[in-house]
Amino acid sequence: MNLSKKTLFAFAFVAGSSNAQPPEMGNIHEHRQDRNEWGSNLIELHGSGTTNPSKCYWLLMSQIMDEAKEPLRMTYRAVGSSTGIKEFSEPNPLLRNDFGSGDIPISRSIYESLNAEVSSANETAVAHFPIVMGAVSFFHSIPGMKNNENPLNLTSCQLAKIFKREIIYWDNAEIKADNPNLNLPHESYPIKVAHRVKGSSSTSAISKYLHETCPGEWPLSMVGSTVSWEKDTMSCEGSAGMTSCIRDVEGAIGYIDAGHGHDEGLIEVAVKNKDGNYLTSLQAGPNGIGQAALQALDLGILPSSSFDDYSDVHLLNMPGSNTWPLVGMSYVYVRMNVKEEHHNPHKEALLKFFVESLYDRDVIGQCSVYGFVPVPSRVRDIALAGLQKLRVGHGPTFKREVDTMPNGQAPYVVSKKRRNYYELQSAEIASDLRDTYLDLKYVYDSVGLGETGEIQLNPADKKMLEAALGLGIFSFILWGLTFVFFILRRCGCM
Repeated sequence: MNLSKKTLFAFAFVAGSSNAQPPEMGNIHEHRQDRNEWGSNLIELHGSGTTNPSKCYWLLMSQIMDEAKEPLRMTYRAVGSSTGIKEFSEPNPLLRNDFGSGDIPISRSIYESLNAEVSSANETAVAHFPIVMGAVSFFHSIPGMKNNENPLNLTSCQLAKIFKREIIYWDNAEIKADNPNLNLPHESYPIKVAHRVKGSSSTSAISKYLHETCPGEWPLSMVGSTVSWEKDTMSCEGSAGMTSCIRDVEGAIGYIDAGHGHDEGLIEVAVKNKDGNYLTSLQAGPNGIGQAALQALDLGILPSSSFDDYSDVHLLNMPGSNTWPLVGMSYVYVRMNVKEEHHNPHKEALLKFFVESLYDRDVIGQCSVYGFVPVPSRVRDIALAGLQKLRVGHGPTFKREVDTMPNGQAPYVVSKKRRNYYELQSAEIASDLRDTYLDLKYVYDSVGLGETGEIQLNPADKKMLEAALGLGIFSFILWGLTFVFFILRRCGCM
């Protein structure tokens, strides 16, 4: 039987990544504690919750599993913040996640009910660990406009009227007053409002923001993860659906996490912040997003302990000249008494190591590609102090090796020096794609676009392109003739 190189590689890869390796020698009793019904010394960790940082979690979990000496199994189910909280507070341990994650804090009622399970009045059962922050923003599709080039300025009250369908044309007098240079395709150019369906953390964020900044136009009854929208608005499911609603319909306006919106090339609205400055999330940048958490900490809105009640925390309309007014924060929820929760020292150690990794600047910094900003140092310090108070069993301590260190081959060392061939190839392909993207961007920027969106070429470029196309066609014909010649020779027709 002849096997291709690709088939052999596939078999080798599966065998190499099966984790079916013997346990490390040493304390045999220690290894038996984690043995499952198949006799493996696999260490498992399973979380669930918000979809927003799910790619970040998957990336970091994959890296830890690849770089660990021991066989690990780490998963995260992206099922939404509400489900993550429900599975975190689930009374049945068999249905409970090892950790939860959400873009909203645990409600006061759930927080108090979990604390009621603790025997001591001086203890709390739940810890909130803020991990990453992200901007939520409004985007539109008025033709001819670009990001950071005379952006569309809108106040929160104007946005409230637009989403309530009280302002239905882009040349409304209020909008024109703040945007005197706004060019529209025609008079009475209609506004098409897009909104999320089902429960959405972004709907919750924008509705709270509109109520807080313009309560006269956006009442408390219109605040929540679901809102009763007017019938002539567009219902869009998920971030992908919202992207399509905005991008594919001229004159539309909607809301989405800013990182996703910019990845999709959507045009952002400039919003007036609490200090009265119009800016986009791009102009605010990571510092403007991080400032929202620092201001909330100074105002007592964000607690100074991981074990306090976070139910009233929000990062909306915080002060500061460059502070972005619509900021969301993603949390990891952990039970303080990890030892009593899991009765598994190895799982407890892995859970603590994973959460600690989320505060390693080099580790969490990788998630910036998904539009997230790590929490500021002061918030990070509060979280790290809380992590030290988690009660875990007498299990191992996971360590991370970046530069070669003594005893790097010891058990429970997660080492950057360990890589598998699949991950290496993926990194090289990603690098090649990045180089190709930059080359194409250079060509795109060099030739420029006309008003019709067509590529504009000067005479010299046009001659070079025509010559290149001619050579390409000639090469294609030669290859075709060679192929025909080869077929004729094979069939004995020549």
